[in-house]
Amino acid sequence: MVETHGGSVKGEANSSRSIEILLQFASAQALTAAQISTRTGIPASAVYRHLAVLLQSGLVATANNRGQFSAGPETLRLAAHFRQESIVRSHVSSALQQLCDETQELAAYLVVSGMQALCVDAVEGPQMLRCSYSPGRSQPLYRGASAMALLAHLSPERRSGIISALALDTAGEDALRQELAIVAHRGFALSNGAVDAGVWGVSFPVFDSSGQLVGTVSSMAPSARAIRNEKRLIALTHSTAVLLNQADKGI
Repeated sequence: MVETHGGSVKGEANSSRSIEILLQFASAQALTAAQISTRTGIPASAVYRHLAVLLQSGLVATANNRGQFSAGPETLRLAAHFRQESIVRSHVSSALQQLCDETQELAAYLVVSGMQALCVDAVEGPQMLRCSYSPGRSQPLYRGASAMALLAHLSPERRSGIISALALDTAGEDALRQELAIVAHRGFALSNGAVDAGVWGVSFPVFDSSGQLVGTVSSMAPSARAIRNEKRLIALTHSTAVLLNQADKGI
């Protein structure tokens, strides 16, 4: 047991050193092993050992100048994904803010997370709304407009797996599948009091460039206020979904 624990500690130390070495390329385009050793305090012999592993994984590459190293293709790919994700998140936030400004109601963006509809971003209107959807919170993937819009537009295999996991009786499963078929045919979902009493919601799916579901954009409002403006709320939410679809397709 002692030896196992010691091996674990040693492994963690090695991983920590590899990360420390890799992080040096965040502030320098190319470095020699000696320069990395000076920057980190890690002995040069150990630096070379860690660089060998990082080279093999593609996280580090040899630079044009002899004896220098730089960030590798895998690190650059990670950076590209991070930049793309930042752009997407920034675009989503901007689109939600615009939708909220136009509707004066809560605007939210949700994604599928396991068996849940997870809210990743939301902008509240000037009039506070007691609603279960706020960033970081999730709800079951079968109640409310947001969840139904997500579930209805998943691949048939994934949707069937989620429905089966709900362990509904035959009547309940048939009713859910029928409602999902309506949502898929109509292209958006509506709900009234399904998650929070007195809260109306509309939700449109958002797809990436390959046609895969990536999320859903929703507007939520008190039922009494929403019914008077239902067509307008649906139209504005649809326009935001179109905008986000275009962004994901690089238009």
